Amino acid sequence: MEKNQRIKYGSLIADMRRIRHITQRELASLSGVSYANISRIELGKYSPGLDVIQRIEDALGIERIYVTKNNIIMGTPDFFLLGSTDNLKFLKVLQVLPCFKMVEISKDKTIISAIWNEDYEMEYDEPEIEIEALLANQNWCCGDPEEYPAGSKCWWYIMDLEPEDR
Repeated sequence: MEKNQRIKYGSLIADMRRIRHITQRELASLSGVSYANISRIELGKYSPGLDVIQRIEDALGIERIYVTKNNIIMGTPDFFLLGSTDNLKFLKVLQVLPCFKMVEISKDKTIISAIWNEDYEMEYDEPEIEIEALLANQNWCCGDPEEYPAGSKCWWYIMDLEPEDR
């Protein structure tokens, strides 16, 4: 894992741990990975092997984390990958929505990733419906961009992504 990827992965692990209100020592105990290594991983100073990554993911309740060349992809109900007709404008909207704790754009500016804020009080039962309602209030339509006229503010979920590099 490259240094940049180690830093991104470590930062994500730290964020997910904090979101779940788990200390580094608790994560070490839950995962069977030493406290020192958890700390080094979060700081981006240690590149864990797949077995260590799997134990940390299991302890955090994350299905899978892929560290690709341009971004990090996770499989967990708290994580969303989004695209839009104008990702830079869309990013600015998402960054101020209280339902997200962290919002980032990939280096190639094609994918926006967001982590759900568990402290956010929803009006609807499902996060996906909540996101659609919040974005509709900002005049963003959800769907296939081909269904909307050029220049429309349209967004969609990105699904079924495969890892480029591991």
